[in-house]
Parts: sequence; C-alpha cells; structure tokens
Amino acid sequence: MMIVIVSVAVALVAFILYALERKSKDESIIWADAAKFSLFGGLTSAGVVFATTAESSVPLPEITTVQEMFVGSPSF
Repeated sequence: MMIVIVSVAVALVAFILYALERKSKDESIIWADAAKFSLFGGLTSAGVVFATTAESSVPLPEITTVQEMFVGSPSF
C-alpha cells in the first residue's frame, strides 16, 4: 500500500511543480508533457520504494548459513 501512496504523491508533486514552472513563464500547460512527468515520476518513485522496502514474508538467510558456503580452500 505504501508504494501506491508514495507514487501518487510524487506524481502529484511533479505535476504541481511542472504547472508552477509553466505559469511562472506565462506559458500554457502542455498536458502531454505534464502527463509524462507525472507518470515517470510516479513510476520511478514506486520502483525506489519497491527496491528499498523488505517483504516480511521472505525469510533472510542466517549468517551461519552464508558462512558455510565459504568454508574450506578452493581446489582448482
């Protein structure tokens, strides 16, 4: 649920910043550009949130399990 909230919030902020920038120059809003900025901002933030949050249902390996992989000497 956090992914949806963050992506919608970032998309809204991106649209507002784009609209303020265009209005400060006394230019009209180009709706296709506004949609692109909002969409890509929301998708990027959703990807960042997805990558940085951990699922609680995925068990993490214990340290001893990881260390067992590196026991011994290499035999080439």
